[in-house]
Amino acid sequence: MPVWSSASHKKGPELNLELPKELWGIIIDLIVIPLRHPYLYCEPETFPQYQTVLRNVDTSNKIPLLEDWKRVRVVCKEWKQLAGVKPCVFLKEIGPNIHEATSSVFIHGMGSPGLSMERIAHLRENLTTLALGFNTSADTNATDIVLENPSVFPNLRCLSVGSTRTKRPFWKVIQDEFPNLVSLTIRLNVYGEPGRYVLKKIEILSLLLLDGFQLVCPSLKHLHFYSANSVAAHQFITAHGYLLKSFIVSFPGSIETQEDVWSSTFPNLVTFGCRMGKRSHRAVPPSDHPLRHLRLTSDHDSLRPEQVMDEIDAYGFPGLVSVQIRMNDMRQGTANDLKTQCRERGIRLVEIVDGTTFVEGRTAAVSPPRSMMTYIGTAFLLCTLPCWWPCIDKDSREDD
Repeated sequence: MPVWSSASHKKGPELNLELPKELWGIIIDLIVIPLRHPYLYCEPETFPQYQTVLRNVDTSNKIPLLEDWKRVRVVCKEWKQLAGVKPCVFLKEIGPNIHEATSSVFIHGMGSPGLSMERIAHLRENLTTLALGFNTSADTNATDIVLENPSVFPNLRCLSVGSTRTKRPFWKVIQDEFPNLVSLTIRLNVYGEPGRYVLKKIEILSLLLLDGFQLVCPSLKHLHFYSANSVAAHQFITAHGYLLKSFIVSFPGSIETQEDVWSSTFPNLVTFGCRMGKRSHRAVPPSDHPLRHLRLTSDHDSLRPEQVMDEIDAYGFPGLVSVQIRMNDMRQGTANDLKTQCRERGIRLVEIVDGTTFVEGRTAAVSPPRSMMTYIGTAFLLCTLPCWWPCIDKDSREDD
């Protein structure tokens, strides 16, 4: 187990302190748990990153934080044991070679070749997150296999699929047979038989659009729509807006045109995202509104810093803390200028690239709960107290 040393201190005795294994276990869990259960770490500031990862299953082949897990395992035998088996896999097909303790499975690419119940049944209770590649062939639709066997995955909490065009009525099955789902992402086609479907535990929802059927999500916190132009989408947003902590929409439609939209429809919103140039807001949030984070998307790959800053000014968020944007959308060589301009205004620039988030050059793919971070910091200070306290005590005596 790694040892903390005070040899670098100029004053005081040299002490070596081995932290308790239990504390290292908690610290390492901050890396491993977001890979096993990513939905637990979806907060307003990290929602843009979260939905980007789950929506890019068909084109991406990267998993945030997995490299950190690998680094932890090579430190020593004890850390390898604490890190456990590979918590998350990203592959083109799923097979029996996946360890039964694996919790998150991402199948990328156009389809799920070789997927069968026999190949995934061994995961059973341990599988909490499943993202399936899109397939247009009804004969090999991976989503059908999951919907036809809900009892095999009783602990499934996060599901991402390409389409709801399935043999069984998708929304009715989700409502009746997957009651514990917390996160649901539909990346492409959204179909639904007319009706009203209640998803009691859904906290995170990402859809291209909503039309022809009704959804009720009493626990909803984070919402992504590609288009909110339909009547059904407008009604859904109006009914659930007061619940939302995060809302990202590419084409907002008429939902934004009302003058008091922030106070009346989104009184608790912390993160808002929209495609640049599609903003129709006319009102500025009141000074006490909780809005803090802005996610900007673009159809272009040659944005200039002044365009981004103009967009930020147009929103006029009084308490803005961070702006999230893909640097691939920026004109080459302008990223540093944009960072500088944001920094001068006290705004943190968060760069989203290929499913991984970088905050001023530091990886921040998933943020652990602040309460947990506070606990870890306090625990670390208490455990190292015998090492640094003699130094402080000696300094105080010399001052006297």
